[in-house]
This record gives sequence, C-alpha cells and structure tokens, in this order.
Amino acid sequence: MTFQTASLFPMNIESARLAELMPAIGGLIQPAAAIQKWQAELSATPLWLLQTLLGVVSIAVCAVFLIGRSRFGREFWQVLKPCMGRRGALQTLAVSLLMIVLLLTEIRLYVLNTFLNSSAYSAMQDRLADVFWKAVLINAALMMIRSVNLIINDFLDQALAIKWSEQLNRVLTENWLARKNYYRLQMRRDAPDNIDQRIQMDAQDFIVSTITFLRGMLNSIVSTIEFTIVLWGLAGILPVFGFEIPHGIVFLVYIAILAATALAMWIGKPLIRSNYENEHLNGDYRYSLVRIRDHSESIAFYNGEWREEKQLKERFRAIVRNRWRIARQSIGLSGFNDVFSQIMQLLPLMLQAPRLFAGQIKIGDVQQTVQSFARLQKSMSFFRNFYKDFTVYRARLDRLSGFMDYLDAPQTAERPQEEEISDGLILENVGLKRNNGDTLLSGISFRAECGDSLLIQGPSGCGKTSLLRTLAGLWPFGSSGKISRPPRNRTLFVPQKPYMPQGTLLQSVCYPDIAADPQNVAAALRECRLGHLEPLLDIADNWQQRLSPGELQRIAFARILLSAPQLILLDEATSALDEPTEAMLYTLIRNHLPDSIIISIGHRGSLAAFHNLNLTVGSPPDLPCGSARPA
Repeated sequence: MTFQTASLFPMNIESARLAELMPAIGGLIQPAAAIQKWQAELSATPLWLLQTLLGVVSIAVCAVFLIGRSRFGREFWQVLKPCMGRRGALQTLAVSLLMIVLLLTEIRLYVLNTFLNSSAYSAMQDRLADVFWKAVLINAALMMIRSVNLIINDFLDQALAIKWSEQLNRVLTENWLARKNYYRLQMRRDAPDNIDQRIQMDAQDFIVSTITFLRGMLNSIVSTIEFTIVLWGLAGILPVFGFEIPHGIVFLVYIAILAATALAMWIGKPLIRSNYENEHLNGDYRYSLVRIRDHSESIAFYNGEWREEKQLKERFRAIVRNRWRIARQSIGLSGFNDVFSQIMQLLPLMLQAPRLFAGQIKIGDVQQTVQSFARLQKSMSFFRNFYKDFTVYRARLDRLSGFMDYLDAPQTAERPQEEEISDGLILENVGLKRNNGDTLLSGISFRAECGDSLLIQGPSGCGKTSLLRTLAGLWPFGSSGKISRPPRNRTLFVPQKPYMPQGTLLQSVCYPDIAADPQNVAAALRECRLGHLEPLLDIADNWQQRLSPGELQRIAFARILLSAPQLILLDEATSALDEPTEAMLYTLIRNHLPDSIIISIGHRGSLAAFHNLNLTVGSPPDLPCGSARPA
C-alpha cells in the first residue's frame, strides 16, 4: 500500500506538469498549423485560379443566356453589343480575360492575407516572435503583389472604358447621321429628347458604370464563395432559442444580407424613375442655355431677356423639385444601408467572443473571422450598396436603348417611286402627307428640262418647302407618286438660313466636301460680292454668328458656283438680300451653269423674271393647280 502510494505521487506530479505545459505546447502547434494551412492554400492557388476562371466563364455564358431573355438583358446587350465590334474584338476579349485573372488573383491574395493575419495574431498572443515575423514578412510581400495587381487592373479598366466608349460613340454617331436620322428625328413629335446628351454623356457614363458593375458582380460572386468556405471552417455552434446550429454564423450572415438586399431594392425602387427624370430635366435646361447662346442677337433685338430668364428659372425649379424628390428617396436607402452595415460590423466579435473566452479558439481565429465576415458581408452587399447608383445606371440604359430603337426603326412612311435621269426633272401625281396622316399636297405634276427655271409660289404654310424637301429626299411623313430626277450627289438644296460648320471660313464655304482650291474659292466670293472675306479664309471662327444673314445667303450662292450641281433647290434663298443683289446672283448662276435646273420658292414678284416656269400650290379648287406652266 505504501509502495502504491509512493508510486502514484510522482505520477500525479508529472500529470500536473503536463497539464501546465499543454497551453504552451498548443500555442506552438496552432501558429505552426496556421502557417502550414497558409502554405497549403498557396500551393493550391494555381489550380484554384484555373478552376475558378473556367467556372466564371461557364457561369458568364449561362448568365448571358438567361438574362438575355429579360427586358434588362435585351436593352443591355443592345447597347453593349456595338462595343464588341469585329474590329479589335480579339483584343477586347484578351483584355477582359486578363482583367478577370487579375481580379481572381486579388481575391485569392485577400484570402491568403486572412490566414497570415490569423497566424500573426495568434503568435503575438503566445509570444512567438519567430512565427510572428515570418507571417508579417510574407504578408508584406503579398500586399506588394496585391498593390501592383490593383494598379494594372485599374489601368486596364480605363483602357477598356476608352476602347468601348470609342466603339459605342462611333456606332451612335454613324447611325444618327445615317439615313438622315438626325433630321427625321428632329421632325418627329415623339422623338427622344436631348440626343446630344445621350450620345456624349449617357454613353460614356454607361460604359464606366458597366465596367464597375461587371467587376463588382464578379468580385461579389467569387468572394462570396471563397469567404463562405473560410468562415465555414471558423464558425462554431450557434445557440438560437435553445437550438444549436452548426456553422450558424454563416447562415446568419446569409439570411441577414439577403433580407436587407430585398428591403433595399423595395426602398430604392422609386429612384429609377426619379433619376431618369433628372437626366431629362438637366438635358432640357442645358438645351435652353445653348439656345440663348445660338440666338443671342434675336433675343437682344426683342429685349427678351426677361422671358428667357423666366423660362430658365422654371426649368431649373423643375430640376430642384426633382432633386428634392431624389434626396427624400435616397435618405431612406442610404440610412438603411448605413445602419445595417454598422450592426453587421459588431456581429462577428459578439458571436465568436464566447468561444474565445472558453478557450475553443485563439485571438487569431477571431481576427480571421472578423476579416472573413467583413469581406463576405461586403461581397454579398454589393448590389444593396450599389442599388442607388444602379438606379442612375438603369435610367441611362433606358435612354440609350430608346435612342437606339429610334435609330434602328424602319422608315415605314410611304415614299414616291424614284428614278434617276440625267436630262431633266419629272413629277407625276406627287402627293404629300402631314405628320398626322392628313393630305398636305396632292396631284403635283410637272416637267423641267435642262436649263429650265421653275418658280414655286403659294400662300405661307401650303407646302412649298415640304415639296422641296421631298425632291431632296427629306420629307419623313409619307409621300406618293413618281419622281424622275438627277442623281442625289448632283443635287444641292439651299435653305433660307444656310449652315456654317465649325472651322475656318474656307472649310465653311466648301462644306460639305466641295473640291476647290483657295484661288477658286476666293474668285467665287468676289463674284458673289464677298471679296472682303477673302483675307479671312484661313481664320477659324463662329461664322454662323459672325456673318450677317445676307452674307450667309451669298456664301450659299458661292457654294453653288463651286459645286456646279445639276439640280438646284432654292428655298427663299434670297430673302435677306436686296433685289439688285438677288438679280445679280440669279444671273450669275444661270451664266455659269446654263444646263442646271433651278427650282425656287419665293414670295417676291421680282423672282418671276428669272424663271421660265411657274407652279402655284395651295390654290382654290376652281383654279388650275399642281402643273407647271410658262411664267
């Protein structure tokens, strides 16, 4: 008995000593295990990148197929498709894949960072300096790599945005200018508003937001998967109302964030319409400012400043009212997001603290839990936090998609049968319709041979200019009959207010593509009594505003001399000129272009002397109308 007692006593001493040493041994094992786990994660990184890249591509293909069936998907692809044009498509694809790889690398580096931080904090807790410094140095190297990765990715973001903006701008401007769409849309009452804003601002902002949105979505999905796995390994049992839920912290964050996202979408839904209206109102206000600049002289002559100021104030008040509406709607969404985010920051500490105090986990595990929880919350909350910006993005998408619908819409208006001939102009039973479908003109028939001059007269608003627009192929509301005419590239339409583009005076006179050397241009200006402008040919200025209406009309006649068209359509082209100058210009073009056909609209009786044919439109029913007769 004595022997047994003596033998048991040393054993009890060894057991006590072993119990005292176990925390220290555990402290050595756990940081070492954390380093080993980090090393295992690093070794698996190349395979992870390959598998994740293949998974991302597969998910993207499925998402394009599924989302493409929705209205949002159709509009999104309609606007983004031009950015994927044939030219540079492979380059765009390569840049996109590189950006995805860099983004996946960033996510992976952040995951590795959580393991290294866990090792460093646990090493500090156990006073293991070697383990701590090893983790810190490796972590610092990873952060340097991550910084370089972010710099490259940011540059590629901007490069892709520039490339896509260039492609989209090219398609929008080409389609807007094609088929006279810019003119046709201007004539329609239901045409999209502020087209300049849609092309210049909405398109560029859409591209930048699209890249941000796509990057954010990809980051959100991959990060959610990765940090769910990390958090799953860290989470313990969560007691809830007497039930013990394994890995409960993961389920809690999913339920909370999904519910918060649904609530945020409900709170922010009215912002979509308000932001769309904000784009519209700001465009209208900017257009009003531009109109004052372009018509400053007329406003000054009318002393209309008070009226313009009143209109500007009304339009800006509408902007302010809508901005207050957006502010009221935004404060609820922003407030909800902020409160929810603050609460979620405290949860991981509150949920893991009992396990730390019970000795089940170390301080490094708590730190990794906080990091992983925050990253998981951020990735799952992407759409909730982005929803306010998404409402603006959705409004821009609607505006661009609506604009492109108008550009792509077929021209359903009936058009007359057209035939190109080289020796005259023939109209057979031509009729025009108004924009509401009513008849504007009907039964117009005449024939003009080479060298003929036809004067079209009639009361204001009867359709004279509309008939000339039809001859030029510009009337958008429907027409019928048959027109035999010279080729369009041998036809020149001269409006009452000639257009002067931006650039030098020489470029303006030769608009759009008159091939003439400066000597011929100077000679044409002198013949049109514009010799004083000859020294200014190389000067760039706002010639539309700088020149008087009479000078602008004489420049239009200089263009006639330089381009030598076969068919000349003059719409009150001498209304700002005195009769002697008018006579000089008509005589000038007839002498220089004896075989050209001249069609004029005018109210002056003096014009009859320069025309051998006359057409009166809008006459009472009992008078002959619609057929040309000798003047």
